[in-house]
Amino acid sequence: MQKIKFKSFVLIIPILIFSGISFYFFSLIFSTLKFDVSKNKKSRETKYSYVISSSDNKILSKLSRKFEIDNNHHKIPFFIKHSFISSEDKRFYKHNGIDLKSISRALFQNIRSGYVKEGGSTITQQVARLLFLNNDLSFQRKIKEIFISLILEFRYNKNQILKLYLNNIYLGSGAYGVDEAAQVYFGKFIEELTLSEIALIAGLAPAPSIYSPYQNLELAIENRNKVLESMYVDGYISHTNKNKAIKEKIKLNYQTADNFLDDKLLINFILQETDKKIGSKNDYKFLRIKSSINKDWQEKGQKISRYAGPKELEFGLLSIESNTGLIRTMITSKNPAINEYNRVITSVRPLASTFKIIPYAAALIEGIKLSDKFEDLPTCWESYCPKNFSEDYRGSISLIESFKSSSNIVPISITKKIGLKNIINLANSFGLGYEQEFEEFPALAIGAYGDNLLNITNAYSAINNNGKIQSPEIIEKIESFKKQPIWENKSISKKILDLKINKKLNKLLQNSVKEGTSKAASIKGKKIYGKTGTSDGNKDLWFIGSIDNLTTGIWIGYDDNKESELSSGNAAYLWKKFISEIYKIPIKK
Repeated sequence: MQKIKFKSFVLIIPILIFSGISFYFFSLIFSTLKFDVSKNKKSRETKYSYVISSSDNKILSKLSRKFEIDNNHHKIPFFIKHSFISSEDKRFYKHNGIDLKSISRALFQNIRSGYVKEGGSTITQQVARLLFLNNDLSFQRKIKEIFISLILEFRYNKNQILKLYLNNIYLGSGAYGVDEAAQVYFGKFIEELTLSEIALIAGLAPAPSIYSPYQNLELAIENRNKVLESMYVDGYISHTNKNKAIKEKIKLNYQTADNFLDDKLLINFILQETDKKIGSKNDYKFLRIKSSINKDWQEKGQKISRYAGPKELEFGLLSIESNTGLIRTMITSKNPAINEYNRVITSVRPLASTFKIIPYAAALIEGIKLSDKFEDLPTCWESYCPKNFSEDYRGSISLIESFKSSSNIVPISITKKIGLKNIINLANSFGLGYEQEFEEFPALAIGAYGDNLLNITNAYSAINNNGKIQSPEIIEKIESFKKQPIWENKSISKKILDLKINKKLNKLLQNSVKEGTSKAASIKGKKIYGKTGTSDGNKDLWFIGSIDNLTTGIWIGYDDNKESELSSGNAAYLWKKFISEIYKIPIKK
């Protein structure tokens, strides 16, 4: 009886092991066959090729679309196709995902040289790694890679696999795919690349950081020449073409006369807005997008951002043309080339004293005069007992004087008198209170609730536009490849303030800059309307100001909400520095 049990147990073990292995490979087959390329997070799919220009027709960015996997008419350019095949996988069209001949040759060369000189991975195996695996050097990962490669060869044809590879391969400097590499290194569409440039990009594939032309141009050129030689030996190019490509001088993107903006966040925002305009029904393959950005102002604003305190302290700047709503400048970060967070759109922070313009506007609408007196003394509303900055109180004070000194007591008194619901409704008409819903709490009156830099700047822009608000817009027009119109911006404004009320608000804002807390923004001989704002612990430093037909907002702070040692006066001064740069106004240091 005991022997029978033992025999049964011995038989069960291999059955369980076999079942486990079978289940594992079945899961692997199922997940590979069900894989949806369009939802792959590693693939940065570009629906259309595009060129984005500034308001004065300077190119900001251009990028080819990714190769469409299921579209046979979207062909890979000949030299791009064969530069990678020749340098990465010569027998690509002959093997079934695994090339035993190449693996044997690579193994022999590596043993002979005493180090890893060659890799035996096919392009299909590299696709398996790119889409499903990682670069861990383990036996288990290699088995998975081989198995997935065989399934990929079953599911896709060779050209589809090559497209997957060319769309996803990392080629250094943040470029995923040959389309992004063409943009990053040469500022071109893939169809515009020369043979020499294509060979240099293909030469990056084995080790993008080592062969990067930005890190070591000589090594990149040396590897380019190896790719060209391989293409010549394989019969893809002539001897004349090879020599011509070798002699061609490499001209990188940063060396060109028309440098692109190195700001992924801004470009992505423009593309997101473009997608909204064209809708999902239209299948455009190429778009000409004219943005409202002034390239010169954008570059000046980016330089000024570096003056914003310690390295970790972040910065956002937005300029809106008041009578059109067009965004002329958008600085999302001190270092947008490597940053992934848009502080103009995404960041919702307490508005602090910049919000005070709303209760003062409500007071004027209710008939309260600028000369009317309010008590600026320590006051409690139930358990809420706010304080003025530096605990400075002025007793009986006029509305205009209380705004100039940025009293916290007076705007709350106004709000209590008028009603919080009326304040919220007015704020909503200015486009505020949608990013973070406002609640009926007294601290609302002094900016305890949050919003983004875009919305608060646009609110002040409405005051600079005679009380008429518009939706801020970053695109002027969109055209097809043949310059046929697809979408064009048409400025539509909505009146939210009576002209007399609006003039009084501008008087408050002008006094704040001329004599009050916003004095750091004043420029001799210029009419400036603005307001500073400082949240608790100096965590958020704001200045929103208007000059002529331009309203510009600045925010400074730490992303982790840490306290800073600066003041809103620093934000006001950087505003002045920016304005003096773009308008070429000399200011005293």
